Amino acid sequence: MKGEGKSSRPDITIAIDTRLATTFALVGATYLLQRLYSILRLFLELTVIPGTNVKTFQSRHQGTKTWAIVTGVTSGLGVEFARQLAAKGYCVVLVARRRAAMEELAEELSTKYSISTKIIVMDFSDPSSRSQACAELSAFCAMHDPGVLINNAGVSHEMPEPFVETDPLVIDQIVQTNVLGTLQLTRAVLPHMIARSKGKGSKSLVLNVGSLDGRLPAPLLAVYCYTKAGLEAWTKALAWEVRSKGVMVQVVLPAFVISNMSKIRKSSLTVPTARKFVRSTLSSLGLPGGAQGRASTMTPYWAHAIMDYATGIFGYSSEMAAMHVSHWMHRDIRRRALAKRARLAKAQ
Repeated sequence: MKGEGKSSRPDITIAIDTRLATTFALVGATYLLQRLYSILRLFLELTVIPGTNVKTFQSRHQGTKTWAIVTGVTSGLGVEFARQLAAKGYCVVLVARRRAAMEELAEELSTKYSISTKIIVMDFSDPSSRSQACAELSAFCAMHDPGVLINNAGVSHEMPEPFVETDPLVIDQIVQTNVLGTLQLTRAVLPHMIARSKGKGSKSLVLNVGSLDGRLPAPLLAVYCYTKAGLEAWTKALAWEVRSKGVMVQVVLPAFVISNMSKIRKSSLTVPTARKFVRSTLSSLGLPGGAQGRASTMTPYWAHAIMDYATGIFGYSSEMAAMHVSHWMHRDIRRRALAKRARLAKAQ
């Protein structure tokens, strides 16, 4: 009997080992299938699956003009958002600091697309200008149909610089423009969007232009990164608040795009033109792209989406690698900018 008792122990051990192996195999297979599905979904979203049609946010009442409000429309992404929304039939409210540039764009839009435009001058870094412009915009929205808000206005550092060397006035300008200006303007417009979208009304869209620098912090651009990370968190909270009120709120995360802010003049596989980036954004509304697993966030341009997605897979190691590369790149940009400044000063 003792011999029989002893001989049963290896059988029990083998059974336990088999169950553990099976469990680990199932867990591994499940993870692998989830990852494969995620990669397939990323590929399909970037190539085949369409996002929410931007015309969804136009008025359902025939003959009613729907307006898109676009901020930061004197160059780059803002100009392209205005153009492409006008091409879709939206009338456009242009909001920026330089009236002359907006008048030129308004003439282009009204001539080419036969749409109405309105200009509102607003210095996003000036509290007085913000208050006056937001009051004007709120009054305008009360009398019209505001279907889309593109929060694109933003500024960055003149050149990469350590935080401890950043002029307090520069810090204030970046925070006032990127944070307070966006919040105050959205607060002026959003009640009117909720009013038009309640019940079975026309749906509305708030699209905030963030940055991958809020997702992958860039050393020497610390203040800018702070504002963009905050914008992403605010977007998620706001989206949850108004999700039952017919308003879609999303933040789109570009990396480098040809613009005055990036100071890049030549496009490449990873640096699209503003036109390409905006087209990819407006055709991917509601899809996360490379921002899978993050609420109300989208990275639609394929090269930027892959960067964002890879960070999500590899986590800490990819984030540290990205910051290392970013720090090296921005140190080099700063070195060249300072050298150019010194040459110009010497020439004078």
